[in-house]
Amino acid sequence: VLHISTRQQGNPIISHIRNVPFKLSTMVPDYIMSPLRCALFLSLRYHNLHPNYIHRRIAELKSDFEYRMLLCYVDIEDNTSPLLFLNDFCVQNNLTLILAWSEEEAARYLETVKAFDGKDASLIQKREHTEHIDQVHHALNSARSVNKTDASQLLNQFGCWRNLVQASADELSVCPGVGPKKVRRLFEAFHRPFSRKEDRNLDRKETTHDKEKTEKEAMPTKKESLGA
Repeated sequence: VLHISTRQQGNPIISHIRNVPFKLSTMVPDYIMSPLRCALFLSLRYHNLHPNYIHRRIAELKSDFEYRMLLCYVDIEDNTSPLLFLNDFCVQNNLTLILAWSEEEAARYLETVKAFDGKDASLIQKREHTEHIDQVHHALNSARSVNKTDASQLLNQFGCWRNLVQASADELSVCPGVGPKKVRRLFEAFHRPFSRKEDRNLDRKETTHDKEKTEKEAMPTKKESLGA
């Protein structure tokens, strides 16, 4: 249950809290999401009218709770100066400053913190690839447009990863479903340098070579010069 202070009873954001159950209680913080997490609510318009209010609330809160959120509703246009002050204030008082530009957004922040209470970071951590085909597909993702079906076809065609990366462009083109563009992108992914500096040097050499070749082809031959 999301516990809401009775002093917040008239706050319009409460009407937007629909995805978690809540209960009005007499308490120091404005919102308690868990035994270790709480939030204070502050409207910037109110802060401009009553600048000492937030100091009094922090003094009442003391050092209770591990996670302390200052949920700030940005409801004025000229907000740069008060936000700079509150940012510094939160750093000094161990608060996490969360900005909301609407009442609905403020309610969503409270709901989200409450909904994820007790959950670890595994939901947002990168998933480890345990299956070999998944590992191959993940590696081949560096070549744009290569999908999981292509990865399976390539692995079946060449038998193992080593044979695949050592294959020539002609050998790659034999694989069903892998067209010329995918072949070129795969071959470049397997053979271009990892270093950006080396990659740029390679591009520069290729550009210079192409330019010299173009200039050489454009030069008239000896016969053409004599004929002229």
